[in-house]
Amino acid sequence: MSTLSSPAAEWERIAPLPEPNGGFVCSSIAGHIIVAGGTNWKDDTKQWLTHIRAYNPQSNSWSETRPLSTPLAYAAVGQDAQAVWFASGSNGTNTHLAVWKIDGSMTAKSAFTLDSGFVLAGGGIAGSSLYVLGGTDDMNQIDRVTNTFRAIDLHDGRVTRLPDYPEPAFFTGAAAVCGGRFFAFGGGRWDAAAKSVANLSAAHSFNIDTRRWEKLSPLPYAVRGITAVAIDDHRILLAGGYKNDAEEFTDEAFIYDTNSGKYAATHPLPYKAMVALVKLGDFVYCLGGEDRKKHRSDAAFRIRWKELLPRD
Repeated sequence: MSTLSSPAAEWERIAPLPEPNGGFVCSSIAGHIIVAGGTNWKDDTKQWLTHIRAYNPQSNSWSETRPLSTPLAYAAVGQDAQAVWFASGSNGTNTHLAVWKIDGSMTAKSAFTLDSGFVLAGGGIAGSSLYVLGGTDDMNQIDRVTNTFRAIDLHDGRVTRLPDYPEPAFFTGAAAVCGGRFFAFGGGRWDAAAKSVANLSAAHSFNIDTRRWEKLSPLPYAVRGITAVAIDDHRILLAGGYKNDAEEFTDEAFIYDTNSGKYAATHPLPYKAMVALVKLGDFVYCLGGEDRKKHRSDAAFRIRWKELLPRD
């Protein structure tokens, strides 16, 4: 595994999130970053949020638009050229069945209704479909996580079942679409014998044309809550997550090259957490997330993504 390209690279602190948040919908739209829904904690009680916030990099400020009609977190998310699409997720009690989109108006619009829902699934858009991997049908039933893989047609809402993920289950892993393939890294599964979550190091890609899974080199360690963002047509940034109960959260980061199949260690995140990562222009932004149990961060940073690339 190669090393980072720019040891002097530093994350730049920007205006913090208006409130601590994790598990939110996050994307870039019309030159802004959108944060919708999510969770935080107050007085040892988990709060489920409805706010939609927009970050303007020109003014380094956040503004609030019309809120979601219902609290929502842990949805499957993907972005196309016009909008961010997000499906299902939870309000803490019930699993949503809706597919929504947020376009340049910065407001959420209901698009379709699903027959069944999912929480903590991976998501990504290729062509006109939102691909959704794994998750559970109930936020409070982690033992029901699956390896189901499906595509939601964004024209008519039709759901197509695709070949199952070649691992026992997948939730809170990293998912990204890059170069016409859907990639999945890490995540967790339910260990029935131990009655606990077991982290995964496995990685696979799904070829959308051939509809086949391909096994990739595993991550350097097992981790759940890791986040992925495609930074160009053949490289994916992978960072953060929860490694185990001894080490807990991590700030480690890697560039995965989809052509070579290799990971390169890069500049770590500015803090240890399960974060949101989003690319906008020349920058990758690192936002909020779970930085310790029963706690959320309002931190916000950015870095030029080219500074993260491996040395030639």
